[in-house]
Amino acid sequence: MASASRKSNFKLTALESFSGGLYLRADQFNLAPNESPDLLNVIVDPRGGIKQRDGIDRRNVTALSADVKGMWAFHRTTGTTALTTANAVMVNYSTKVAFSLSGNFTDITGMTARTDGSKVYGITMNDVMYAVSYDKPSFKWDGVTSGSAVDLGATLDGTTGNMPQGRYIAMWNNFAWVAHTYESGTAYRSRLRWSKQNDPESWEASDYVDIDVGEHGDYITGLATLADRLVVFKSNSTYAVFGFDSDSFQVVLQSASVGMTPESTAAVSPGGVYFWSAEEGIYFYNGQEFVYLFSKLFPGITQNKFTFAIQPELAWGDNRLYVSVDWTEAGATTRRTLIFDPTLNEGNGAWVMTDIDAGPLLSYRPPNQRAQVLGGCVANTGSVIDLDDDTDRQSDRYTGSTETHITSYFVTPWLVGSDPITKKRWGKPRFITLADETMVMPIQVYKDYDRSEVAKSLSITITGRASASQWNTAKWNDSDPDSAYYAAWDAVTASLTADVIRLPTLGTAQSISMKVNGPSTNKHWEINAMAFTYNPRRLR
Repeated sequence: MASASRKSNFKLTALESFSGGLYLRADQFNLAPNESPDLLNVIVDPRGGIKQRDGIDRRNVTALSADVKGMWAFHRTTGTTALTTANAVMVNYSTKVAFSLSGNFTDITGMTARTDGSKVYGITMNDVMYAVSYDKPSFKWDGVTSGSAVDLGATLDGTTGNMPQGRYIAMWNNFAWVAHTYESGTAYRSRLRWSKQNDPESWEASDYVDIDVGEHGDYITGLATLADRLVVFKSNSTYAVFGFDSDSFQVVLQSASVGMTPESTAAVSPGGVYFWSAEEGIYFYNGQEFVYLFSKLFPGITQNKFTFAIQPELAWGDNRLYVSVDWTEAGATTRRTLIFDPTLNEGNGAWVMTDIDAGPLLSYRPPNQRAQVLGGCVANTGSVIDLDDDTDRQSDRYTGSTETHITSYFVTPWLVGSDPITKKRWGKPRFITLADETMVMPIQVYKDYDRSEVAKSLSITITGRASASQWNTAKWNDSDPDSAYYAAWDAVTASLTADVIRLPTLGTAQSISMKVNGPSTNKHWEINAMAFTYNPRRLR
């Protein structure tokens, strides 16, 4: 007589994608399965997996003597004695301005010292760098020698060698533009001036427009170029300039309610302009409409976690948006860098958070090269870093040869199985992991919608190895990682090998959530899916 097999009542719930990213809502009960209420220093793979971010690296081995306040690029068509590579990163710090070709910075001299703490904005036009810093004379540098910078005059009568003082500068449609001007000791905070065509050193007194002075209680806070228009941001509104010359330029209101934070920096992408508005977060302007992108992180503003002692900064690179902003927690304020990938989450985009120390940001793209996102550090005084370093670093290097461990983790949403009420007996979870080195990853388990107390602590050990699995060599049901016939799904000789890791049973609970921590050592890790089994109990 055949024996009857025991019927299993276990059910399965799985997390197969983490593409929803970070969601800071106060009520975390109804997060989507692909969202996380808390994560740090992880990024979402386009296929949905989650992994530790790559480490950043300092550009300059020798730190500058003060924090970087402004960053911009200088691109020439040919090299010079000073600019041997024809491309340079420009920064201002303390009262000085400096350039870097690929490593340490060299001060430029010849112009008036800047006001300590002020922010310089610059452009390249006709192979010359032009820069403004509001209360000091505008200046230019041809890059010939480090000492060849010169002040420009402020005479606006069409003669050469001049440029108005102002807070913001842009180059659009073969004109130089200076906004929020400072003329003869008087501030014109809503004034926008333009030069003669293709001549950034010649300006007519009548070539300006005062944009809605006194309207909306705001003033000009930035400029950005977007295709057929120059975008002019004010603190509570946004305008666009259209036209081809002084006779055809016209200013058109784009929004009477959305503007940009003063001295922040807009990020221009192929599809439009990203910018930070007041204490609301990120908007995207595509030339037709304004799209709010910060709804998932806005609770961080209302909870006073995002703070604004230093203005947020933005840059676009590697098809992602980088945002540096102050983050206050447990009474301490540090700088955090958010990353937004607009391609994730079925085209709705997703956010992640890192603890990368960055203040001002720059999208630096020499001709025919990959765009780099560079940042000036806040806590690590005088360091400039590459945020999207492509050297596959496993730790951060801000200064000298000092390596800083990357603390990484993510928290799952609450898993409730078939319903959120009944108790369930949770079985042994399975993770699909990737690692190229052996490591131990600690895990905390939370139960019954309570993350204030850890219900269970455990860890998983990932055995890193290059795959040696080939067709027709593995044996079924051989689960010994040390066996010559052990099979792991991957391409031959791949450096990262996918494994299925089984955890201990989790016990009884209405719901569970996990915090998965990266290892305490400097090693990369990735999780592509998580599966949880459970046996529901009857509701009595």
